[in-house]
Amino acid sequence: MSKKKGHKRMDFRIVKFIALMAFLMTGPILTGCGNSVGEDETETAKGYTLTAFVQQSVSDESGIWNNWAAEKLKNDTGIILDFYPAGDNVEKKILQYIVAGEIPDIIGFKGTDQVQYALDAGLLLPLEKYKDELPSIFDNETYADAIEYTKENVGDESGLLYVMPTSIGESGTNAYNWIPLLQWSAYKEIGTPKLATLEDYLDVVEQMLEVKPVNENGEKIYGFSLFSDWDKNTALEVATLSFYYGIDTEYVSDLMETNIITNRISSVLAEDSFYKRALHFYFEANQRGLLDPESVTQTYKNASEKYSEGRVMFSYFSWLTGSYNLESSGHVNNEENVDGYATIVAEDMKLYEAPNQTVGRNWYFAISSSCKDVDKACELLNWLYDEDNIAYLYNGPQGVVWDYDENGDPYILDDGWKYVDNSETTDLPVDGGGTLLDGSYAFNALGIQAQTSVNGKYSISYRYWPSTLNRVPTLMQQEVLDFLGADSVGEYLRTHDMIAKSTQAVNMLPVIPDRMQSIISKIGEYVDDCSWDIIYANDEEEFERLWEEMRDYAYNNNMEVVEAYYENAWKKALNSAQEYEED
Repeated sequence: MSKKKGHKRMDFRIVKFIALMAFLMTGPILTGCGNSVGEDETETAKGYTLTAFVQQSVSDESGIWNNWAAEKLKNDTGIILDFYPAGDNVEKKILQYIVAGEIPDIIGFKGTDQVQYALDAGLLLPLEKYKDELPSIFDNETYADAIEYTKENVGDESGLLYVMPTSIGESGTNAYNWIPLLQWSAYKEIGTPKLATLEDYLDVVEQMLEVKPVNENGEKIYGFSLFSDWDKNTALEVATLSFYYGIDTEYVSDLMETNIITNRISSVLAEDSFYKRALHFYFEANQRGLLDPESVTQTYKNASEKYSEGRVMFSYFSWLTGSYNLESSGHVNNEENVDGYATIVAEDMKLYEAPNQTVGRNWYFAISSSCKDVDKACELLNWLYDEDNIAYLYNGPQGVVWDYDENGDPYILDDGWKYVDNSETTDLPVDGGGTLLDGSYAFNALGIQAQTSVNGKYSISYRYWPSTLNRVPTLMQQEVLDFLGADSVGEYLRTHDMIAKSTQAVNMLPVIPDRMQSIISKIGEYVDDCSWDIIYANDEEEFERLWEEMRDYAYNNNMEVVEAYYENAWKKALNSAQEYEED
């Protein structure tokens, strides 16, 4: 039945054993702290090498970190970072490392369940015992609540800190991860019709394809394009549409829908679930010939390339535009045909806005207990959580990208905007080279969120400095803001009551017990596969039949136990959040 893989899933312990076998046969060779593969010595004239595996990164690059930020790290500490490839199937890779009993020196976790596996295997260093070497973490008030909460809820009976969360602090009020985008020129050409609901995008995109069926290179344009390599227990890029309506389908549980407006939690398999609505949305897109047929098999990288080429009309992530929206692409400032992916939000939407995360999010950094030079690993982690270094990674070198004005306020230099506007393509003229994005790309999430104020005056990242927020850098953005009648997208959303502010409770769910994880994994494997079959169903009758088959399978395999578990866990998380919520 499945177009991706078989539905059957074995017991979780057997999966671990199979993963271990795969690791022994095909997995990367792991060595101790300070060693790269094939090296006999850890310390060389070039620096001291630490290995790292960061799942949070969307980069598929690997090897020695080599750019302007890496140059600063080396100059400050003498450390060179050797990244193991993340890319596809990162969760399988981390399981391989854990089952093998040895992980790279620095590890980036994507969830408390992974942390627990590593802790159970005795693979993590207790950071608490190295406080004197980690002043950037333990002596910083910004991190105090995050440390307290993590010690109490993400660890073992010792009560020590083993992992350090990321993205701590205030969330952005002018940046949204989940936001609908349309190709601006085609949308204008059909008369910028209003969209009342999600389903209206089907008609609008269909009209857009009629006026623009191919891109400038004569390549076919699709209305919608998905990718499947980020799937876990659902078709993730389908479920993600829920965030347009203030419904979390990722942080609490991907098998549950957590409405952060009503605080109600329910199953993605409920008959009235948003997930069914989203599946039907893409089913209808496919019925109309609007859906990229490669969606079920393509990777994020493949999809991103299509966006760069302008081969997709609709984007569901604010950042999923490839290079099409960069000034260097020639679209956003093309006076003859202003184009780009523009924010066009349906009238009934309330976009999910991340909470102020005083306890951080469930992405963590940790040090391997097998690290041969703990001092050096601590020096790296301390460097990574230092506020000045975080600011450097976000903003680039002072005097090149930005500087202070006569009032002591930071601003982007006139010449610095070319590095900001073309953050993926234009190299900085400094030692090490690389683009502005290279400063944080390898880590994705840094210790402090971009909008967080580090001195009570301005945000740590240039993206939220007043001089940046007041700037409209491209012709396309100016046209879109004129169309919206606002000075910024954030202002438009706030004015029209289109924001659903989340709660820190989404990051406060307990570690899933092994038995529950086994049930979730078995159900999730089937739900993911069947979801794609539902999208590609031949007609409405087959859509409903497959939906019922998916529900039957799940509830015959204890889905009601999963629902009861999360209803209870969510209630407790809401209570826990009250202690840490900021006014």
